Amino acid sequence: MSRRVKTAEESARRESAIAKSAMYTLVADSTAPRDPRGRGDHYRGHLADAHRTIETLQLRIKELERERDKAKADKDYTLSLCVTRTAAEEERLAAFRLARGKASILAEWPPGVPTSMSHAIDNIPDPKPKWTK
Repeated sequence: MSRRVKTAEESARRESAIAKSAMYTLVADSTAPRDPRGRGDHYRGHLADAHRTIETLQLRIKELERERDKAKADKDYTLSLCVTRTAAEEERLAAFRLARGKASILAEWPPGVPTSMSHAIDNIPDPKPKWTK
């Protein structure tokens, strides 16, 4: 039972894969010796080469996975050092309000009794947003 083909591109891709597989089989069979005893050695040699290639590729895959994991860790660390614009803006406003409140308290004399200067400090408007709208 064949799978239904959805597009011409899929069909062409499938035909290309089938042709490539057939070509590999044809090349392997054409290079094999006619002698049945020699044929086994021939295919064992191809199999050994294939296993060496697979091992090499698996080592390369492990290296790439290590590099990927290191890059992800670096990215996560870098992101942990970053802060969003809204959080930065909130902290900027909070720092301004704290400084305004402390200045107002320092301007009171005697302590706890408002003065015209402390009242003027309290009326200073919040700064406009620098990084957000």
